[in-house]
Amino acid sequence: MGKMKVLSIIGGGLLLSGTVGAAFATAGETDSPSREAVRTAAAPSFEIEIDPELDARFGPRPVNAVDAAETVTAAEPGARVVKVELDEEGGRAVWEVEAQLGGGSIEALVDAFTGEIVGEDAGDSGDFEDSGGDDDRGDGFDDD
Repeated sequence: MGKMKVLSIIGGGLLLSGTVGAAFATAGETDSPSREAVRTAAAPSFEIEIDPELDARFGPRPVNAVDAAETVTAAEPGARVVKVELDEEGGRAVWEVEAQLGGGSIEALVDAFTGEIVGEDAGDSGDFEDSGGDDDRGDGFDDD
């Protein structure tokens, strides 16, 4: 009978330590998504193209590619951005944003420093028109 008590005590101790270990292992976990899942969800679902020479020439810009995409989707509800490219128009850094809307596509230029839409695709020519604001400098962009 002495052996049974010893085996019971050892078995109970192993069971207890396994339970406590599992509790400690899951103590820091919550129902929130993992960091990897958050990182994947936050990644843009469109192509981003940045020319290293333009990137170096214009330096840090307060408006990034994701900001430019959000500007276009806010201006065109239902648009789905497919590509954002750093470009230059009239000596200024702009994001050229290509998006699908309905059965067609749209393109817009977003100023990389102000975040404003400064041009829209002029049709099949691939040329951009200014967005219709004040253009005192004659560079094709609003001077607001």
